[in-house]
Amino acid sequence: MKRIALLLCFDAALAALYPSAAGAARFSGVVVAKQTHRHALVIASRSGAVRTVRTTKRIRVGSRVVVNAHVLHDGTFAATRIGVRGRALHARIHAVVVRRVRGGKLVSAGHSVFRIRTGITTASLSDHHGDQPGDEVDETVTIAPNGELDEDNEQEVGQADLVELEGSFVSLVGSTLTIKTEDGPTIGVVVPAGFTLPTFTTGQSLELKVSVSGTTFTLVKVTSEDDDDQGDDNQGDDDSGGGDD
Repeated sequence: MKRIALLLCFDAALAALYPSAAGAARFSGVVVAKQTHRHALVIASRSGAVRTVRTTKRIRVGSRVVVNAHVLHDGTFAATRIGVRGRALHARIHAVVVRRVRGGKLVSAGHSVFRIRTGITTASLSDHHGDQPGDEVDETVTIAPNGELDEDNEQEVGQADLVELEGSFVSLVGSTLTIKTEDGPTIGVVVPAGFTLPTFTTGQSLELKVSVSGTTFTLVKVTSEDDDDQGDDNQGDDDSGGGDD
């Protein structure tokens, strides 16, 4: 009874902390990435729609999950319950290309940035004509045993003028704001003249909205994530489940 009371208090505190939340949500999908520094899982639905879910629960990439959550003011979700329903070998992801990196590319989806492996090497980056920043793509991926995503098929479906980025603050040198993604690569963003930035500390989690022109990102909006903007669930760690697709 004491644990139930504490969980009810936690849910009430979330509702008070995020008055702009759109209420409860329930959805299912496959975990395609983990955002450890944000205490979050990136979950892709069967349609390819991607959501970022804040939780302290430890769940492996590739797990099939059913999520009960509250929508937060930044568009991510705070989990109140996550159930694991097995394992998946494949997933579909609708995303926007951020940049090419050695062995693959960074994509933005559901308020998160993560890597998809494509086998592109550093030497071939300049000769590769696909995967330009801002490309909207439908990806089919295989989920490797180590949790990495291997591209099976990509279809370009459009072009985005604005891209959402997230990462930890690295530096502000001149007019260039640099953040570091969960997977390691950094992203440089041009701060336009007249744009006043608050003071950030190294490692601070930031969410950016940027415009795209060629390979150049220009800052439109930046917000700092609260380290406490996370959810929890009323189950113990559950990383089991059988069956692959």
